[in-house]
Amino acid sequence: MNYNQQINNLLQQFGSGNKESAYKKLLKILNKRKDDFLLRYNIAVIEQELNLNERARSNYKLIISNQENIKAMVNLYNLDIKEEKYEHALILIEKILEINNNLDFVNKDRAFVFLKLNKIKQSKNLCNTLLSKDEKDKDVLNILGLCYSAEDNFNMASKVFNRILSYDNNNIAALNSLGRLHHEKRNSKEAERYFLKALNLDSSSYQVLNNIAGFYREEGQYKKSINYYLKALNLNPNNSYILNNLSKSYFDINDFNLAESYALKALNYNKED
Repeated sequence: MNYNQQINNLLQQFGSGNKESAYKKLLKILNKRKDDFLLRYNIAVIEQELNLNERARSNYKLIISNQENIKAMVNLYNLDIKEEKYEHALILIEKILEINNNLDFVNKDRAFVFLKLNKIKQSKNLCNTLLSKDEKDKDVLNILGLCYSAEDNFNMASKVFNRILSYDNNNIAALNSLGRLHHEKRNSKEAERYFLKALNLDSSSYQVLNNIAGFYREEGQYKKSINYYLKALNLNPNNSYILNNLSKSYFDINDFNLAESYALKALNYNKED
């Protein structure tokens, strides 16, 4: 069996469920072939799947420092977005667009990052440019609706989100966004209805779990809030925002030991940022 066949065989083993053994064997090979950046990339992808995000991050950075690898850059900025490191993500996105400015999926992510960095005008302008190419792009429409929501323009935001639902009645992002919108307007029954409908379609949606947890906390339903925050944390264990809100929720029910524990974890991840 030659080298490439050996790598492909181990990747197939990982895909078929023999994850730990295949991963360890791939690491041993990489230790001998440190300049095999294709192997390093495949290992980084595996590490993301195994939730070994810091290892994946290190490997992606090493790849990028040696070659213009757009796939590695995309995966790295998606890690940044997942961990809410939006400034880091934007630097990588801009670098990718310098290499190839015709990547619409990267520009979508750029619009989202602009929104998260409160660069609302830039996000809206980019959304409108992308919608001129595809007026039914649901991802872009959702970002545009969130921009209107950030501007407290309830009517325009609601109009955009309902436009998405006219194309796709079960669009989880639009349902989640409408839940958030009604939550902000203190329309509690409507907010809960949209969140629960979204979770009924996808019970493992990190964004919906996070938002419904915040909704229940503000409603004073702390046990429900903690339950949903824990589910969200299981999907995104390094998220300092969730950790901090879990700390607050445990404080709300006078469980000061767990409140302190989650607060310290949140502080540690903030320091790493």
